[in-house]
Amino acid sequence: MGIFRKAEKKLEGAVEGGFGRAFKSSVQPVELAHKLTKEMGDHKTVGVSNVYVPNEFEVYLGSADFEHLSSLGDSLKAELADMDEALKEAKKQARFAPTLPEKLERQRAARKLEEKREEAWRAYDEASRDIDRQKDQLLDEIGRRLEQSVEQTPLFTMRWRLT
Repeated sequence: MGIFRKAEKKLEGAVEGGFGRAFKSSVQPVELAHKLTKEMGDHKTVGVSNVYVPNEFEVYLGSADFEHLSSLGDSLKAELADMDEALKEAKKQARFAPTLPEKLERQRAARKLEEKREEAWRAYDEASRDIDRQKDQLLDEIGRRLEQSVEQTPLFTMRWRLT
C-alpha cells in the first residue's frame, strides 16, 4: 500500500506542479480548503472508537496571495453593508404594513435578516481578530530575529616561524 501512496503523491505533485507553473494565478480559498482537507486525510489516525485528524495548521502565503485574499475581506464588508441596507428596508416595510398580520410577518422577516447579519458580522470580526493576531505574531518574530547579535569567538590560534 505504501508504494501506491508514494506513486500517487509523485503523480499528484507532477500534475499540480505542472499546472501551477503553466497557469499562474493567485491562491483561491477553495484551493486552501482542498489542501487542508487533503492534509487531514493524509495524516489521520484511526483509534479504537474514533478517527483523529490534525486540526491546527499554519498557512504561509506570498505577499501577492495575501493581498488577494485580503481583498476578499473587502468584498465581505461590502456584502455586510448590503445586508444592513436590506435590514433597514425590511424594518421600514414592517412599519408601514397595512394590517397587523402583515406587520408581524414583516417584523419576523426583519428579525431573521438581523440574526443573519449579526452572525456574519461575528464571523467577520473573529476572522479579522485572528488575522491581526497572526500579523502581531509575525511582527514579534521579525523583531526577535532582528535583535540577534553576532559574536566573534576565537576558535584557535596559529603561530608559525620562518627560518
